[in-house]
Amino acid sequence: MAGATCAVCAAPLTAGAKFCHVCGTPLGASRRAGARNQTIPWIIAGVVVALLVVVLVARSGGGPAGAPGAAAAPAGMPGGAGTTDLSTMTPREQADRLFDRVMRASEAGNAGEVTFFGPMAVQAYSMVGPLDADARFHVGLIEAVLGNDTAATAQADTLVREAPRHLFVSLIRWEVANRRGDTAALRRVYREFLNNYDAEIATAKSEYQMHRTRLDAFRDEARGALGAGAR
Repeated sequence: MAGATCAVCAAPLTAGAKFCHVCGTPLGASRRAGARNQTIPWIIAGVVVALLVVVLVARSGGGPAGAPGAAAAPAGMPGGAGTTDLSTMTPREQADRLFDRVMRASEAGNAGEVTFFGPMAVQAYSMVGPLDADARFHVGLIEAVLGNDTAATAQADTLVREAPRHLFVSLIRWEVANRRGDTAALRRVYREFLNNYDAEIATAKSEYQMHRTRLDAFRDEARGALGAGAR
């Protein structure tokens, strides 16, 4: 497995992997398919940047009426108040901007926008390089809201190998179980999260600080779901 890469997206594969941790492709996927798609990441990367330009220009009044992002959107999001110079944004910042847009669209029930921007966000993260825990969490959530259970679970499984008690594992698995309506799995996820919460928060990981509000809200939700005696 040393030096092996995914046949479709060319991401490095870890030893023993059964599927790509970036795109979810099974390890035995055809190399011919990978060869056909080897230029796709670069094409989509250009599309991602182009779309961000359209969105950011439109929301500042420089684009045509009806262009993507022309309608008012929350500040800090593509389409929100203020201006952004894309030349100052790193690939990771661009990917995170797309993640924010997909998550807001999902929470608003905007399936069309999720379907449109979700794959672009996943591709943007695949071009960032090795993913840290926070980026892997983002990709897992995006894949989950897209309905790509295998790819979402792949991100959770990779996190488990890197940090067995990481809290983001539970959050990704919850998204998959919730979409499936698997109540037994939801309770397992809640219990797993509560069992790990105190010790993991004490590690003061930077990604926990960035998502502390979400983590605390999930803790409260888990306690409510499991009953008053849950810690």
